[in-house]
Amino acid sequence: MNTIKYLIAITIFSFLFPLQLFPQECTNYHKLGDCRMDLSRGYKIYSQSKSAPITFQDTVEFNIVFYGQKEYMLSFCTHRKFYPVNFRLLDPDTREILYDNARDRYVESLGIGFDSTKPLIIQINVIARKATPEEIESYVGCVGMLLQYKQYPEKSVNLQM
Repeated sequence: MNTIKYLIAITIFSFLFPLQLFPQECTNYHKLGDCRMDLSRGYKIYSQSKSAPITFQDTVEFNIVFYGQKEYMLSFCTHRKFYPVNFRLLDPDTREILYDNARDRYVESLGIGFDSTKPLIIQINVIARKATPEEIESYVGCVGMLLQYKQYPEKSVNLQM
């Protein structure tokens, strides 16, 4: 009899307890969230795409290696109340900011390419313009970084004699 009361109490407590306090599973958010709408034809999904839990106060950093002779498409997504997403590309040696999307009105996607292999730090935080102060303080959401790539097009050599 005590076991049944215990199970009923746990069941009721689990429904009344706010779900925002439980950590979210964000492992594949870049595949399941709004990022998937940015899938570009001709590009392949890069295995270094990542997702992470985030709050308004957090800054998430990812160390990514971009290989040469490839074009990359970077897309960022989060919960609708956390937009816009602010991301910066940093030099890993000097921590100099190479690009900040705040200068481009928080654009959500960026295309870049490299002739040679280049490691970068990608720093991400959320602005949360549509969230209420209560949501900003208590909500833990996900942020996704979808990376896509394709080879540089073959350069055609036109020889004339």
